[in-house]
Amino acid sequence: MPFGYPSWSHDGQYLYFDTTFTDDPAIFRIRISDRKMERLASLKDIRRLLGEWGEWTGLAPDDSTLLVRDTSSQEIYALDWQAPE
Repeated sequence: MPFGYPSWSHDGQYLYFDTTFTDDPAIFRIRISDRKMERLASLKDIRRLLGEWGEWTGLAPDDSTLLVRDTSSQEIYALDWQAPE
């Protein structure tokens, strides 16, 4: 199974990774003690950002999943900006 962006859980008991380059992209984790693999979330309908870091995933301090999503700029109709004086 191709996988990307492996991340250790903060207690070192799990290895988290994604399977972005498959027909059914998802977030998984493997428990190191018994090698049990769990599917945590599907990424199938999430628009991922393709950029310098690729379709990056990682972990927050509480081991919740982080990912880069493409919200694009096509939905911005107006933008007002004031430069600091």
